[in-house]
Amino acid sequence: MARKTARIGLGTLGLLAGLGAPRLAAQAWALPASDPVGIARSGAGVAYGNNLEAAGLNPALLATLRDGNSAYVSAGMELQAAKTTLQSNQEIQFSSDRNRFLAGLGAAWRLSPSLVLGLKFDEPFMKHDRMPLGYTGRFAGQAFDLNTHRIEAQIGVSTTPNWAFGAGVGITQIQYSWDAMVRAVVDNPNTSSPMGLMESDLHQEGKAYAPSYSLGFRWAPNSRWTVGGAYVGFIKTNLPLQARQGSSATSFYGLSGYGPAPVGTEANAPALGYHPGSGSLTLPGKLTLGVRQRVSKLFTWELDLRYVLGAQTELPGQPTATLAGGSTIAGPSVSSSYRNGIGMSLMGELDLSKRWVLRLGGSLDSAPRQDGDVEPLTGGAKSSGFSGGVGFKVFSGELSAGYQYRQTPNVNTPNLNYTWPASGYALAPGITRVEAMGHLWSVGFKRSF
Repeated sequence: MARKTARIGLGTLGLLAGLGAPRLAAQAWALPASDPVGIARSGAGVAYGNNLEAAGLNPALLATLRDGNSAYVSAGMELQAAKTTLQSNQEIQFSSDRNRFLAGLGAAWRLSPSLVLGLKFDEPFMKHDRMPLGYTGRFAGQAFDLNTHRIEAQIGVSTTPNWAFGAGVGITQIQYSWDAMVRAVVDNPNTSSPMGLMESDLHQEGKAYAPSYSLGFRWAPNSRWTVGGAYVGFIKTNLPLQARQGSSATSFYGLSGYGPAPVGTEANAPALGYHPGSGSLTLPGKLTLGVRQRVSKLFTWELDLRYVLGAQTELPGQPTATLAGGSTIAGPSVSSSYRNGIGMSLMGELDLSKRWVLRLGGSLDSAPRQDGDVEPLTGGAKSSGFSGGVGFKVFSGELSAGYQYRQTPNVNTPNLNYTWPASGYALAPGITRVEAMGHLWSVGFKRSF
């Protein structure tokens, strides 16, 4: 029996490693989890009973907890970077603004044998990049920052020993900012003829709160098999955006859009007014179905399939600038064409001893955008990752650590090589290769009371 269990465990772990191969990997807005256990499992867990961290994915699992009261707290980092390569000259550019703090919290209170209340805090969506000044796609977007913090009250109820249901309702804080570069013609005040071009950074930002909710169920036909499902609703708001000049320094060019500007261009630069775009923002919901098998007392695996409602996705409109005469200056818009997709997560958990547990996971999601619409700021390529972590029982609780690696495949797009001469912006011929990578790590402590 021990040899059979070992063969099953090694086979599953090999499949997980295959999921994490770089040729499949990518980076998405949605994080698999904010806690170390969820990160180590690559987000799988909607059917994983008797686990407080999994209850953050499916509130029905609160009813399966064996402890009366329990809580965990975690902290870590989310890191990501983008890379573009202009194929005509092999010029490579990397993004900056790479790091963010990542926090997680969960708690459960048992009110009766069949009723448990819960509370979770996590960060469901996160994306941030700033491209360098020479980036050819900067007129469509120079920098993007999306951060969300969600707090949700939960309830789990077991109607029979085999069935449980749950729900959660809460609020999500959304912080957003966007930068795009625009150019304005600088006129000679003596002749009213064009002298050169001024390039300016348009920045818009906003913060809002939106309701969020989740629903879930869990069915255990026997002690070894469990089926669970969860629906997480979309997050929709209208951001009160404000626009201003961004942090990038104003620069000047000749009328062709290249080379130095004639003498006197900077001294005659026009004043600009800054105006935000539409503040409508929607982050997609998802439906997840998972199957868990407890192979033995030592090893458990779970496979989750999810349907991401990506067609719901909506980003705010581009900021614009106005000249003193009232004319409006705007760059090209970023494609808002998103689509639904199917993804999966697979995890394995092995008890190495009474104190140590090993976790491995892998995930894969289809691309929410066409390859031609993929760009480094908002992404849009297919998503996957490879993760691992450990847990150690100490201080009457469990200390856990989790890590996930993410990397995009090479996507070639013809829609990022812009020029902006005196006649206005235009898309120049040329292919740009876009790729990105990222890391998630977190440590946390869980204890029962």
